[in-house]
Amino acid sequence: MHIVIIPGTNRTGSLSILLAQHAAKDYEAIGHTVDVLLLDLEPDYLAGSAYKEPTPAITARVQRFLAADGVVFVVPEYNGSFPGILKLYLDTLPYPQGFDRRPCAFIGLAAGQFKGLRAVEHLQGVAGYRNALMYPNRLFIGEAWKQFTPEKTLGDPELAKRLLAQAKGFVRYIEGTAQLRDDAT
Repeated sequence: MHIVIIPGTNRTGSLSILLAQHAAKDYEAIGHTVDVLLLDLEPDYLAGSAYKEPTPAITARVQRFLAADGVVFVVPEYNGSFPGILKLYLDTLPYPQGFDRRPCAFIGLAAGQFKGLRAVEHLQGVAGYRNALMYPNRLFIGEAWKQFTPEKTLGDPELAKRLLAQAKGFVRYIEGTAQLRDDAT
């Protein structure tokens, strides 16, 4: 099974990227291939023609998403929602095949007490509108800066267990929804 993990920001030094890398190791440890799709988007994405006439760089990133059996979004909360760079990327995904019947899992993180809940729910609104299959066991992480050691590794063993449990459950969910995807073709 091939899992694409998207840390929902391009911010330098982002904890979302560290968390996505940790999640990638979990999926690899349970026997799956992983592509961590960073949102270091080319200036092509800002062109007015990006949607109708995508450049090879845009097409390549879209194809990486479309190759996924399941997508994991690691979503930081910025100003009560998910980052604009993530929305910009999602807007280049083709309709309907971008999300239609594609299994998606969500991990929210934030500096504050809401633990990325608003960001994940806003993103789920977009994914739901596009007919994604949303894995119901979301993870929310507050006080994100406290979750990593100075060496940039995950410091909380309970959080590590929760992340691994989500990965195992999401794989079962992908397998369980295969018939829904097959029926669509």
